[in-house]
Amino acid sequence: MDASKSSDDEARVQLEKEIKKQRRRAERAEQQLENYERIVDRTQHLLNTRIGEVEAARTALAARTEELELSEQRFRQLADAAFETIIIHSKGRIIDCNDAAVELYGLSKEELIGRQAIDLVAPPRPKEGDDWTLHATDKAIEGVHLRADGKVPVEVRSRTIQLKGEAALVTAVRDITAHKQMETYLNSIANSDVLTGVGNRRYFLEVGKKEYLRSRRYAQPLSLLMMDIDKFKSINDTYGHDIGDLALKALAKICVDTLRTSDLFARLGGEEFAAILPSTGIEGAVQLAERLRANIEAMLTPSPKGDIRFTVSMGVTQMQGNAEEDMDVMLNRADRGLYQAKEGGRNRVVVV
Repeated sequence: MDASKSSDDEARVQLEKEIKKQRRRAERAEQQLENYERIVDRTQHLLNTRIGEVEAARTALAARTEELELSEQRFRQLADAAFETIIIHSKGRIIDCNDAAVELYGLSKEELIGRQAIDLVAPPRPKEGDDWTLHATDKAIEGVHLRADGKVPVEVRSRTIQLKGEAALVTAVRDITAHKQMETYLNSIANSDVLTGVGNRRYFLEVGKKEYLRSRRYAQPLSLLMMDIDKFKSINDTYGHDIGDLALKALAKICVDTLRTSDLFARLGGEEFAAILPSTGIEGAVQLAERLRANIEAMLTPSPKGDIRFTVSMGVTQMQGNAEEDMDVMLNRADRGLYQAKEGGRNRVVVV
């Protein structure tokens, strides 16, 4: 009886131990399940947060894209409305341009887009620091561009922009043909005699002094002649100043036709003219002066009041090259020779 009771007690103890063990396992499993549920909740929360951030980013990107498209559309409208040529290029290749570019270059947009920007530039090509086709420039650069029917002087400025998220260059090209024509005209006025079209006194002295210094530096001969129309006052008094002007223009023309292209010829004022003869010694200068004098004497100048004739007197000198001499000294010598020719009877050449 006692043995049977003892066996039951042991069985009960073992059963209780097993129940406790299973209960602990269940508790641990329940704890792990709670931990997993918390992890899942946190993961779901993070996922929801990320989904919200992605949606917000997608919305912002769509808004930014729309903004960029509107900005590019406005830029296109402004570019097409601009009077100046606008070229957009990247890595040297044109990717867009406005209507003014079509007009300036005489090429269609299809012909311009895809072309290398440097192909628009007439030789010589820009220096590295001024190469607007590859980098922005901080100053206006003048040059000559090629168009379908020739060349055109231009001024260009280039800036860096962001286009569709990438760096590009926008270049404004201004046609400066009118500016260059005005510049040439103003230079002509500054350097030319309005009546005869030959150089004026300012131009003669400026260029003449450079030629004088060049001849001295390289030990080359240089001669100078001055001439004056004989009795020019009587031409004006007899025929009028209009006829006197015709005489001055006729004299200028025959001198330009007779002199070499390397010679510098100018009207110094009134009826007085002068010529610098590079690489010419006194002998050659006298021969040229005598030929001029004879041609002028034989010339008939038509006028509304009949043909007129006139003669000139000349003073000729050559560069001596001493320390005391300069261009002004040569001019004074030639002027002295001119005065002596007048005093000696006119229509002659005097060497001093």
